[in-house]
Amino acid sequence: MDTTAKFNTPPPIAMDGQWRTEPPTQLGTYWMRRDPPSRDIMVQVRETDGELTVWWPDKDQPVAALKASWRGSIPPSTGPERR
Repeated sequence: MDTTAKFNTPPPIAMDGQWRTEPPTQLGTYWMRRDPPSRDIMVQVRETDGELTVWWPDKDQPVAALKASWRGSIPPSTGPERR
């Protein structure tokens, strides 16, 4: 049994590979890159008091108020393969 492919497979990427400056309009997990460009981080966009927010850096922030680029949403993982 060849297990090489399983371990050398790149991690899943966002379904939408384009970076956009428009904030997300749907709940989900996204890549976020602050402006000016910095490290890419994965964030969970959720609804808080009727508004889309992310936890950044230590409190809920409205996504519309963040100067950032976004990529995603990232599909959920199906976990390791089982045989």
